[in-house]
Amino acid sequence: MHEIALLLTDGFIGGGATGMLDVLQFANRLAARGGAPLFRWRLLSADGGMVVSSSGVRLAADGDFASAAQADTLALAPFIYRDLAELEARLTRLRGLGERLHRWQAEGKRVMSHCTGVALLAESGLLEQRAATISWWLLPWFRSRYPQARLQPYAMLTEDAGVICGGATTAYLNLALRLVEQYGGADLALACARLMLVDANRVSQAPYASLQDFSGHDDELVLRCQHWLLDNLRQPYRLASLAQAAGASERTLMRRFGQVLGQTPLQYLQQLRLDSARRMLEGTALSLDEIVERVGYHDAGTFRRLFSRELRCTPAEYRRRFGRAD
Repeated sequence: MHEIALLLTDGFIGGGATGMLDVLQFANRLAARGGAPLFRWRLLSADGGMVVSSSGVRLAADGDFASAAQADTLALAPFIYRDLAELEARLTRLRGLGERLHRWQAEGKRVMSHCTGVALLAESGLLEQRAATISWWLLPWFRSRYPQARLQPYAMLTEDAGVICGGATTAYLNLALRLVEQYGGADLALACARLMLVDANRVSQAPYASLQDFSGHDDELVLRCQHWLLDNLRQPYRLASLAQAAGASERTLMRRFGQVLGQTPLQYLQQLRLDSARRMLEGTALSLDEIVERVGYHDAGTFRRLFSRELRCTPAEYRRRFGRAD
C-alpha cells in the first residue's frame, strides 16, 4: 500500500487537499474489488493540531510534519495569497518546511505540489535544474525568481527525478490521477476520471490562461509595453514603434521582455492576439474570419494552424468547449 502525507498550512486551498483524496478514495474503492486498497493517507500540520483552510474550514491533523518521514509520497497543499508581496512573505515563513521537503526528497521520497505550493518547492531549491510548471498567472514571477528551474510554461504536469509539479488550482485532479496510473495502472486511472467527470488528457493550461492579466510581475517598462500592445492589437507590429511608445531602446525592450516574460515582444503579441481571439470565440457569434481580422491577422488558415499548435485544439473545438450557450 502506498502511503501519502498531505501537508497542510493555514490558508491552504481546501479543494486542493480534500479533492485529491477523493480521487484516491475512488481508486481504492475500484481496486478493492480485486484486492487491497492501493492508497492510505494522513493529514499533517506544523504542530499536529487543527489547521484552517482559506475558506475557513477547520481540519484536524493526524500528526505533525515530522511524521511525514514515514510516507512514500509527500503532497504539499497550495495556499491562497492576496498579492506577490504576501506570497513571498509566506514563502519566507515556510522556509523550514521547504528545507524538510528537500531533505526528504534526497532520501528517496516523492514530493509533489501544484499551484502556489510549487513556489515553496522552488524556494527550497528542489527545482534547480529540474522541470517545473506552476499556475499560469505566476509564470513571469516564477521565471524571474527561480531562473535555475527548467520552466515548462503552461504544462499541466511535470515530473523530474521524483518531483512532480502541477499547474493552477484544479491540477490536483491530474496529480492524483498520475498517482493512480503509476500504482494502479492506466485502466484504473481512466475509470476514476470517468466516474469523476475529469478530463484525464489535460496536458496544457494554455486554454485557460489569460494574458490580459498583468499581475504576474511588477516591471514598469514591460507593463507599459503590455498595455500598449493590447491597445494596438490590430496594428502591424514594429519594434521601433513599441520602443518609442515605451520610451526605451529596442535593445532594452528585447532584454527586459526576455528577463520578465521569457519571450520577445513579437512572441508576446502573438500570444496576446490568440488570447483576444479566444475571448471572442467564448463570448461572441463572430465568424473566424471576422475574429482573425480583429486581432491583427489576415489569413484564417495561418491563424487556425497557429491556434491549434498553441492551444492543442482548433478554434471550432475551442468554441464548442468554452463558448457561452445562447
